[in-house]
Amino acid sequence: MFELDRSELPVPGDVAGLFRNIWGHIAGPGSAWTGAERVAMARTARAARGHGDVGSVLPEPVVDLIDVVVREPSAISQATVDESVADIGLIGYLETISVASLVTGVDTFTALMGLGLESLPEPMAGEPVPPARVRNLKLRKAWVPTTGLPLPRLALGAHPQEQAMTNQFLDRLYMTPDQSREVGSIRGLSPMQMELVVTAVSHGNRCFYCTLGHLVILQMTARNLGEVVDPIAIVDQGIDSGIAGGKELVELSRSAASLHADAGTTKAVAAALGPEAAVTGAEVAAAFMMTNRIVEATGQPALANQRDRVRPTLERLGALDFAHSGHTTLLERPGTLKRVARRLRARR
Repeated sequence: MFELDRSELPVPGDVAGLFRNIWGHIAGPGSAWTGAERVAMARTARAARGHGDVGSVLPEPVVDLIDVVVREPSAISQATVDESVADIGLIGYLETISVASLVTGVDTFTALMGLGLESLPEPMAGEPVPPARVRNLKLRKAWVPTTGLPLPRLALGAHPQEQAMTNQFLDRLYMTPDQSREVGSIRGLSPMQMELVVTAVSHGNRCFYCTLGHLVILQMTARNLGEVVDPIAIVDQGIDSGIAGGKELVELSRSAASLHADAGTTKAVAAALGPEAAVTGAEVAAAFMMTNRIVEATGQPALANQRDRVRPTLERLGALDFAHSGHTTLLERPGTLKRVARRLRARR
């Protein structure tokens, strides 16, 4: 299972190990659905991207929910969430979007590596086990209850098992919350190159929260390094981003955000920046193919002051036309993000 060393590019062995753990996680009973139902969700997520048929016994509202999560997550609204939660419960809703998002992320990576889809796991027996009571869980500015600020690593906080697995995926394929960007390279890519991929993938998925947040990080990282970048290269091929290999990284990102990721774009990054950089670019793209969907499906609000600070760039990117560009909140206390990062480290 997940023999990723068959790729022409050097995929680290721990990625295959992570994917095997995800497949085992999907195959087992969750907190709302059986293993058979969870595997059916994975099959439905693939069907939404044109790979196979649904062929499942899932209720029609669940099939419809998975289809929109996979194909057009920005079309989800608070009304969508409220209706789904009324039908299948909050835990059922979070579990559904988590499974669909994880499968989308894994499949994006294997496609970018030029590998076929991995066979879905055989379901495990057993009944769902409701999650334990979660401390500090309440409805804040998101569309579902959370345990803190609007962050992807807290968005599924009402369902600790799913939050833990999606955090593992994001931490390994992107970076951990406390990882410094004041370094020359992260697995073969500079911090600016990584943020260009994140911003471009998020833009392709029309995820306003991640487009805004990582646009700000990209510009801040460039400023700290004394560099000049032009993120408009994400939407205009005639513009030089000012980042080495930027054209190839944007093409990889656009490919990832399409229904059919093209391994040729990964090879182009390898030719421009080297094999390690190409694999990392695919990892980061896959991480945000998952993350964008979780953010959009839980209604995490972007920060209003960030939006206002980079409004001219957002206008040029067309991001202010995204469905959730008006869904914002204020950062209430200085230093809160750092405190959240410390709390996440303490849990690991």
